[in-house]
Amino acid sequence: MFMIDLSIIIPVMNEARNIGPLLSALNETAAKTDLTFEFLFVEGGSRDNTLEILRQKAREDKRIKIISLSRSFGKEASLLAGFDFCKGSAAVPLDADLQDPPLVILEFIKKWKEGYLDVYGARRTRADGFMKNTVSRVFYKIFNLLSERAIPFDAGDFRLLDRAVIDAIKECRETNMFMKGLYGWTGFKSCAVYYDRPARFAGKTSWNWWKLWNFALDGIFNSSTMPLRIWTYCGLLSALVTAFYALFIFIRTLLFGVDVPGYASLLLCILFFGSMQMVMLGVTGEYIGRIFKEVRRRPNYIIERKFNLD
Repeated sequence: MFMIDLSIIIPVMNEARNIGPLLSALNETAAKTDLTFEFLFVEGGSRDNTLEILRQKAREDKRIKIISLSRSFGKEASLLAGFDFCKGSAAVPLDADLQDPPLVILEFIKKWKEGYLDVYGARRTRADGFMKNTVSRVFYKIFNLLSERAIPFDAGDFRLLDRAVIDAIKECRETNMFMKGLYGWTGFKSCAVYYDRPARFAGKTSWNWWKLWNFALDGIFNSSTMPLRIWTYCGLLSALVTAFYALFIFIRTLLFGVDVPGYASLLLCILFFGSMQMVMLGVTGEYIGRIFKEVRRRPNYIIERKFNLD
């Protein structure tokens, strides 16, 4: 049996202004249930005094535990570190910016007690702006179209995971992790809890458009080989079109003789198929790059110090 009922896993980087309000909200949530909590912060790469604030809070409250990484290894690696060291019978990954209200955890707990092992938060509304919301919807549609296993629409890392799910995720040690895909891949009984997502409490997100674009590519390429198959189909289709066009040219030459070849059409064909080949090589390169990272077998993260962890 686990002595701690629920672990709250919180990756943090440059979140000094949010630590106090976040802990107040977590304490309010914990006071509304009889479950025992631990607050496990995974810090890496902060340039402000986030770690110093956390250490002070950890001295005042032994439920607060800290894993300090040697640098930023990305959110997925931070979540994995949290899963590796959490001691709860269940865990809730939570961002520090208070966009995912901690009080929603109480609804997660109710569904967990009903027997659901993966209770995910689905955003009913989002205060992220029209453009970001639209791009997010497009990503989910494309991902579910290409992936072998769909992920719930508008659901992120904010969810409650039973220990059985946590142990299954810990077995997946690939270098390029995409947690949103892994949650559903485990196949455990799941359900949604809908909530309204407010704006960030304080500070500025580190997720710019370039990082979001690369994260989307990682999600697609890590979860499916369909992009490779698409280019196989494109190659077959272009070969079929070329064969019909060659047959057309052959018949026209027999019937009407040889005409003057068109420079423009020839150049367009060369540019078109050359571009297709470059895109195809790029897609293939994405998978080869991931293979290269996997065979090196480097650790997902490196821990510099731990606080309040046995």
